[in-house]
Amino acid sequence: MILGMITIANAQIDSKNELKLTPEMEEVVVTQIKNLPEKDYFQYGITDISQLTNLHLGEPIPMYHLTHDTLQFVRGWYVTVMSDGEPLFLVRVMLGNNEKYKLSGLNYMAGGAVAPAEGIQNYEHKDLIIGAVCVPSHREVDYLIIRKENQDVFVEMYDVVTDEYLKGKYFINEFSLSELNNHLKETRREAQMRYRAQVANKSELILTPELTEMLINQAYSSHINSSEQSLSNWGIKERSQLEHLYLGKPIPNYIIVNEKLTFAGRWDVPIMSGGEHLFLTTLELGKDGQYSWAGSGGAAMAKLIHNYEYKDLIIGDLNLRSGIYLIIRRDNKDIFVQVFDRETGEYVKNEYSFSEVLNLLKK
Repeated sequence: MILGMITIANAQIDSKNELKLTPEMEEVVVTQIKNLPEKDYFQYGITDISQLTNLHLGEPIPMYHLTHDTLQFVRGWYVTVMSDGEPLFLVRVMLGNNEKYKLSGLNYMAGGAVAPAEGIQNYEHKDLIIGAVCVPSHREVDYLIIRKENQDVFVEMYDVVTDEYLKGKYFINEFSLSELNNHLKETRREAQMRYRAQVANKSELILTPELTEMLINQAYSSHINSSEQSLSNWGIKERSQLEHLYLGKPIPNYIIVNEKLTFAGRWDVPIMSGGEHLFLTTLELGKDGQYSWAGSGGAAMAKLIHNYEYKDLIIGDLNLRSGIYLIIRRDNKDIFVQVFDRETGEYVKNEYSFSEVLNLLKK
């Protein structure tokens, strides 16, 4: 992880599940963020260097696990890192057995910390939040707990079928604890499998004039009025490049379900100009069969793809908790190329077969 584990000695707890943030803790977080390489800013929701001038922390949210129909406090809190009141990403503060506090940075490849931070900040009842619940899942935050009209209500954080965080101001699906337990009887995997079955044979994307116009207009309007520093963070060297945008080859997103490679219903589409990959934009196939824009990012990934010697062989990417793999087809074989090796710090060097990737997941 880019933000490593660091001991925080000065945090205080006023009651069992309440964390009182101290100036020392805030200073530790701010220092760590300011020391990030600029190429990694986008991973943490930082699109402009000016965002680093007024960093602060949001209210801590106690973390719970739902085990055997019982909520258990896990001696940890989610805390949103903010800039001028706008959310960037989540960090976790954990209380160890030695009664020391540790700050854990959330790596964007391990489930993502930007989307839930924005979702929490935009939630209409954010002032009523008293906790967050994690159930067995590859996501970090599954449900928020709010206290509304003297009752504890569990609010679903993301769409279980499409595996996407809900967009917009409002969350849907509110449950009591008993209703939540009933809701979970149909597992996430079963719900996701229904959706995957609908899109299983749709991984090939035809970029129609309408889709092309939508993605290019979105990219242009998002950046044409940005600062020079912000443009640089998105891989844009000159503003004039925005006048000549076009799309690269869509890259289907895959996940692993029941040890099978399964299309996830999304594509990363390179935004290009003058033969260069600038950044990636995401196109999503909805349950209604309609396509929609689902966010942009990946300037560092786009640059990596641009410089990759086998970029013309890419047929997809696989996003796992352990990292991202590019899928290339070479010599009539599907090869899974690890984007980043955390142990060696090397990029696109390690190559695996699918069976080897499955074995890595079991370790």
